[in-house]
Amino acid sequence: MMRGVAAFCLVAALTLSACARTSVVVASKNTVQDRVLAEMMALTLEARGLSVERRIGLGDSADVFQALRAGSVDVYPEYSGTALALLDVPTEVDPDAVRARLVEPFAALGLEFLAPFGVESRFVPVTRRALAQRAELAGVSSLAPIAGELRLGVSRSFAERPRDGLAGFVELFGLDFRDVVVVPDERREGLYQMLIDERIDVMIGFSTDPQIFDFGLAPLSVDRPFFPAYDAAPLTSSAALSRHPALPDALAPLAGAVDAPTLRELVRQVQVTGRTPRAVAAIALARLGIVEGSAATPPEIPLAIAVNPEELGSSPANRALEAVRTAMPGRAVALAPAKRPLLALAEGEARMAVVPAAAHFRLTPDGAIREEGVEAIGVVGRSVLYAIAQDDGPARLGDARVVATGPEGSPSHLIASVLTRHGQGDLTLAPQADNGAASIGSAIARGAAEAGLVIASRQRGDVVRLLRESPGLRLVDASAWWQGPRRIALPFLGEATLRPESHPGLDRAVSVLSMQTVITGPAPPGTAGLGRQGPISFDTRVQPLTDTTVRAIDRALGTRVDVGASLRAAPALVPRPPEARTARNPRPDQALLTAGIFAYLGVIGWLLLRRRGQLPNARSGDRATPAASAPRAAASDHSQNQET
Repeated sequence: MMRGVAAFCLVAALTLSACARTSVVVASKNTVQDRVLAEMMALTLEARGLSVERRIGLGDSADVFQALRAGSVDVYPEYSGTALALLDVPTEVDPDAVRARLVEPFAALGLEFLAPFGVESRFVPVTRRALAQRAELAGVSSLAPIAGELRLGVSRSFAERPRDGLAGFVELFGLDFRDVVVVPDERREGLYQMLIDERIDVMIGFSTDPQIFDFGLAPLSVDRPFFPAYDAAPLTSSAALSRHPALPDALAPLAGAVDAPTLRELVRQVQVTGRTPRAVAAIALARLGIVEGSAATPPEIPLAIAVNPEELGSSPANRALEAVRTAMPGRAVALAPAKRPLLALAEGEARMAVVPAAAHFRLTPDGAIREEGVEAIGVVGRSVLYAIAQDDGPARLGDARVVATGPEGSPSHLIASVLTRHGQGDLTLAPQADNGAASIGSAIARGAAEAGLVIASRQRGDVVRLLRESPGLRLVDASAWWQGPRRIALPFLGEATLRPESHPGLDRAVSVLSMQTVITGPAPPGTAGLGRQGPISFDTRVQPLTDTTVRAIDRALGTRVDVGASLRAAPALVPRPPEARTARNPRPDQALLTAGIFAYLGVIGWLLLRRRGQLPNARSGDRATPAASAPRAAASDHSQNQET
């Protein structure tokens, strides 16, 4: 009886507090994009004179939905597809149809969607680009034959969704994964790091996640109707509208104002630059003219890492991106595609570059010499020198009359140029427009070259695709031509072996050449620099990274691989010689103990010397000293005088 009365009183108190509340309670789920959308709502309401109470990051979909129904929340951003899943009704992929289907059942619950923001954030299966190209993955259905070899990563909320979640996903597409990793919602973004580190192979992300584009990942199309439309919109209740009738009009400026690219960039600003969701939302609203503020606030220019376009999404490029972001927290860091990464670095278009070791050399009449204007900051992987020819073509690279390479000045062109100087035949180079395997393969196929060179990270998609789709092409075994002075002329190259079980497109083991892939930055100039207007003007040359930054990147890379001896390494990476031993004791306790011992020995020595000086006085009864007998003699003389 008493428990029933207490429960009634609690419900009554909550109801009365909700009725008496004057502030609009804006809530959100835990994800970054939900926090940003909620802050945009809260700031828009405050700009129109409404008092706002924030409960940002309240929980997952079910938690916030129940809070809205209980009256403790007035409005929060929700997605039409998620609302459909909460009702446990059949999937609908058309956005208008989804919204129409929600009107009646939500009205019966006293709930109402306001005008949508204009952005749709769908679930999307994502994998590494190299894996997608190697296994020829396009849609989710193509995962079925190899799912037993793959690991799937999902968030807890996706795993628990009744219709469009994990159980329905694997059942519809017939997927039997080797393992399924489920992480809490607040760690959902960490699935991308697990994917890059190859701890999982496929994950379920959002179409608005910036990591998909930052890391060059491959979204997989959902080739059967499964995920419903996910239009984002404010979800409120009839009770909230009764308390705050101005709510719909106050949020009306947000209708259609946020598209997918905008939301993706806002999320990136939070995740990469370390800005708060409120700060990011305020800047976005100011630029849209929805709230007052500095609409001219410039976007933060990302710290660019130049990388060959074909290497976007590769393991070395992604490893470099993660390491620099870890070493420089709060900075916007992004990969920037550039056909000549070191040229972009020299012209100030990028702060760093990810390049193969060959890019650290330049061609001169005397051969390849090291480029002293750049220095290696860290090793992020290895690049392979693929020598490609037709099946009936030359068995050795030196036997080819024409070799296709990348553009003049590219690493593959430099290597081929050095090889021509140490070859036995009359070798001609045929530079192509880009460094991609497709251009080299096309030159060989049309007879413009008998062989070609491609420098690429291991298992790069365009190389795998060329070897798989062109059965008439093969790799030239390096052991047949990597001999003699060529080894000395190109010291950064070393031998490696590609095997069919780890490299698709091969039918046998092939000996190839490989080199380090490094993060590169500008080196300090060898001479004092002058500005454009004289010795006291600003030096416009790109400055090297500080030793502190270099060491931070080195730590972020984890297990350290030393930069090859043929490359110029940043001074901060050079091992420090051991310090010379000194006589001083670095430990105060040991120094005090030593001092105490010497003091003790000093006191003992002093006491011994003092005792030795007192020994004659102790024997005065046996033998008198001259000084002691003098009074006696004087007394005897005095006695004799008296008797006389």
